[in-house]
Amino acid sequence: MKKNIAKLKKKLWTLVSKYVRAIHSKDGYCICYTCGVRKPIKEMQAGHGFSGRGNSNLFELDIIRPQCYGCNCCNSGKLDIFTYKLRKELGDERFDELFLKKNKIRQFTTYKLEDEIIRYNKLLKDILTQC
Repeated sequence: MKKNIAKLKKKLWTLVSKYVRAIHSKDGYCICYTCGVRKPIKEMQAGHGFSGRGNSNLFELDIIRPQCYGCNCCNSGKLDIFTYKLRKELGDERFDELFLKKNKIRQFTTYKLEDEIIRYNKLLKDILTQC
């Protein structure tokens, strides 16, 4: 059962990552949230605004933004810049709510993950249709 959950989470993350990059793109390009470099959508990643993210914030769209490989992987997300910008964007109340949520334990069910996979597939299809 856990193996199936892990596979479903990975599949859902792939879709969420594509979705985040798609909604933050223009003409097939994204701008890195932390350094400002502009690259094709396929060369970007989806980074999280908090370190130590777990299941509670794993798919939380409010804290996921496009990032280049250099910022997201080589520089550990450039969290100082990311969190500063995110706090300004979301406001103190929402930022603090999400930050406190990051350490809570959340269990996923196969049904919930499968429902989210269906939902994100539809969202991505709708976005691609609009382009």
